[in-house]
Amino acid sequence: MKMIIALGSNLHQEQNLLKAKELLGHSFDGITFSEPEWTEPIGIKSDRFLNCIGTFEAELSRTAVEKILKRTEQVMGDSHQNHQLGKVLIDIDLIQYGNETIRKIAWL
Repeated sequence: MKMIIALGSNLHQEQNLLKAKELLGHSFDGITFSEPEWTEPIGIKSDRFLNCIGTFEAELSRTAVEKILKRTEQVMGDSHQNHQLGKVLIDIDLIQYGNETIRKIAWL
């Protein structure tokens, strides 16, 4: 089943995006990433975001995929508290699960 995820960071952007890609590569065989794209923040005051899209095939439940994404964020030290302060070390969202669109991304 095809999965699409979105990654974004507004703090040490290039470093955090590279680390997230590395960690996700250990979790999802064959994952590929788009070229990173700089975007202005939406709804918060912060530095610019660096974003990219990841795609991969997996036979995992949606819940299992979302747990891996959340665990990756936590391993990198991200937290809800950081987000409330406008600091996003890494944010990883499931965008598409098979044929189901999970969420729209404002910067796409």
